[in-house]
Amino acid sequence: SKQSEPPVNFIQCSELHQVTSCAWVPDSCQLFTGSKCGVITVYLNRFTNSTPLEIEVESQIHLYGHSAEITSLFVCKPYSILISVSKDGTCIIWDLNRLCYVQSLSGHKSPVTAVSASETTGDIATVCDSVGGGSDLRLWTVNGDLIGHVHCREIICSVAFSNQPEGISVNVIAGGLENGVVRLWSTWDLKPVRE
Repeated sequence: SKQSEPPVNFIQCSELHQVTSCAWVPDSCQLFTGSKCGVITVYLNRFTNSTPLEIEVESQIHLYGHSAEITSLFVCKPYSILISVSKDGTCIIWDLNRLCYVQSLSGHKSPVTAVSASETTGDIATVCDSVGGGSDLRLWTVNGDLIGHVHCREIICSVAFSNQPEGISVNVIAGGLENGVVRLWSTWDLKPVRE
């Protein structure tokens, strides 16, 4: 059976391009990998006709914009964007269709460690280390305007948006904290909703 067979590597990367994060585009055959050297590789894949679950790499494209390790990648399919963040303090928005640079979200003064986007509004949440300890959470519009920011005494390890229809409920940003707590912030004013 397939399960008893040894695993086969889908992609083999050099040590320079050691994979630090990855993201897949839903309903597509695009796989994105972020690397230790700051390069994003886009693998354009296709399913083969011979075997139902076989997938092959057709081609690959490199996206350049970071100068240090990619810490997180996030695909927001409804807005056709990929967002990448890096230890160099940069956050870049890429066009999913044209696979090109759109813009940078500037103002991070330390490594950006996590990113997410709302599939409802396109708003983007970034997390970076805070100089005095803990983390800073920033909320941006899809056009790159800073909506607001809040300091968290604890380190935020990951972030995610709720995606309820606008006008019916207030969406939240969930932050997974280093101490095991999940904290919720309102997307309207970044005030804590609950833990």
